[in-house]
Amino acid sequence: MPRPIYTATMRRHIISLLLSLCAVIFCTALVGSVQCGLELSAPGLSPERAAHLRGLIYFHFALAQLAVIATGVVLYIRHRRWRRYYLLVSYNEKGQNLNPPGIRMPSARVYRCHLGNLSTCELPPAGAPVLVYPMFMLSGHSSGHKLEHALTAAYAARGNSTPNLYYQPVLGASPWLAKAAAAHIRPLLQSDTGVLVVAHGSKLSEAPPEPALFCRRLRELLPDTEVEVGYFSQQPEAHEKLRTMRSAHVLLLPFLLTEGIHTTRDLPTPEQAATCGKQLTRLPVVATLLARHNDTP
Repeated sequence: MPRPIYTATMRRHIISLLLSLCAVIFCTALVGSVQCGLELSAPGLSPERAAHLRGLIYFHFALAQLAVIATGVVLYIRHRRWRRYYLLVSYNEKGQNLNPPGIRMPSARVYRCHLGNLSTCELPPAGAPVLVYPMFMLSGHSSGHKLEHALTAAYAARGNSTPNLYYQPVLGASPWLAKAAAAHIRPLLQSDTGVLVVAHGSKLSEAPPEPALFCRRLRELLPDTEVEVGYFSQQPEAHEKLRTMRSAHVLLLPFLLTEGIHTTRDLPTPEQAATCGKQLTRLPVVATLLARHNDTP
């Protein structure tokens, strides 16, 4: 198992101590120069005392410069030590342009790939920690075991040592998704409107936690609105959940990364909703809503 990224507690304390020491030295030198200058301006000083004070002023000035230089060196060492790369891995090429919301990443250290091109894409070097962001909606086999083994194999195929990889939560766990969806849904709400979130499901024995977490956040952002979740290949099934919802007007929100075969084949249709006396409005996939929300000034 990789080490957690923040295990160098002692190193961080030493760097903080050095920076504090540099600040104390600079302030002491500054105060000493001011005091010597005030004393030098006093009348009746002997030539020997005046010369001594001028020497102290030069000494304090040099000490302050050394403190500034030392601060720059420590910050440079800290920057070099804690420089990290960002690897964004999507399921396929359609999701490669997405960014994890709320994360500031220097563009020069961001690498993008998908599971299908890990053997040919450019990967971060091994000289610094790599934060891996699985751009998947659900946690499971593909975003976990499969991704870890694929990255290890990709580095081994290049003959490079594998850097320290620190896996972040999947995109589907981000609270920004619910905020973006709520901002889009809120103007569409009527007196009898509900939201049906439809997710892919998992091959694992338990349902993935991200859709339920997303619905809980959406209920908090849209109080008094019926919000339910259904799946393509897992219980509760989306078509059955649509039938049992109490709302007459249902907004269908696909909990998916991109438009694809699931949005054209597996989603409940307005015709199917009409058979149970409901009106259905299909919304864009939740990742698209997030992109639109981030582009809004």
